[in-house]
Amino acid sequence: MSGHPGSKPARTVVTVAIDAGGTSMKGGVLENGILLPEPYLEQPSRSEADAESIVAHFASLIIRLAGAYMKGSGTPEHDVTFRIGTAFPGPFDYERGISRIRGLGKYEQLYGLPVGELLKKELRRRAGLPGSDPWMRMLAAADIAFGNDAVLFGMGAAKRFPAERLLCLTLGTGLGSVFMDRGRAVSGLDGVPESGMLYAETFEGEPVDGQFGRRGVLALADALHARRQGDDVIDLAAAAARGESAALRVWHDYGERLGRMLRPYAAAFRPDRLILGGQIAKSLPIFGASLTHALLPVRLPVLYEDDLLRQVFYGADMLFD
Repeated sequence: MSGHPGSKPARTVVTVAIDAGGTSMKGGVLENGILLPEPYLEQPSRSEADAESIVAHFASLIIRLAGAYMKGSGTPEHDVTFRIGTAFPGPFDYERGISRIRGLGKYEQLYGLPVGELLKKELRRRAGLPGSDPWMRMLAAADIAFGNDAVLFGMGAAKRFPAERLLCLTLGTGLGSVFMDRGRAVSGLDGVPESGMLYAETFEGEPVDGQFGRRGVLALADALHARRQGDDVIDLAAAAARGESAALRVWHDYGERLGRMLRPYAAAFRPDRLILGGQIAKSLPIFGASLTHALLPVRLPVLYEDDLLRQVFYGADMLFD
């Protein structure tokens, strides 16, 4: 037994971490800063629904995760402090928990609403229902924090490299980005955009976001006449892995363009390494050589993080640091 005589044992800090994507919501649990292998849950996001339905659906996932943790851990409810950390797509006022998403085909009905307050209200309502578990009251009292998914990915990745500068990208539907300096996100300094992100920057006259996510890969393939009808990014990656020259050209050009886009930011920010995550980043072995060559004279290690969600969950936990 540790501690001073008569002192109370430390409470267990439990973070329910949520990645609220446009298609699905995924959730995990961290206990005292350590991501547990279970529970892990996933459900459709229903992001096209009305605000009340979205919030109720969101609350259900949180309750299921917390309930699975309480059942499996055996920790008494009075010894638990719950926190809820959420990766939410932008635009979003992360400090105030207010959605600014409009015109993107997801979470439209949350525009201008205080999502954090609505979620807390729903958790309190359910905690007050007859027959609710005692730990529900603790969950309803949880602090709630929001962060951009790419920023949380960078925060999680920075746990491995706490003394370094990192440029982190998520390459999937679009391009997510964050510049990290010793565990802190940077904006408006050392060549970093005021927003701290690259998605709204332009490259060759067009927004970056549309050029280096899924749409950009497919547009590049179409321009090079390298895509068969119905092919998606995963098909182009498979074709390149088989050695098909047309697909290899797509990925070579993708890496070269990505490197040229990043070069001025990397030259000014001088990161110690570039870390990539997301579906498109799985093809780094194919486009990595053209990427690193296009970055010259900037030289830096390029790493692929194969468990993006794990880093996002760790970032969600770090929102409370």
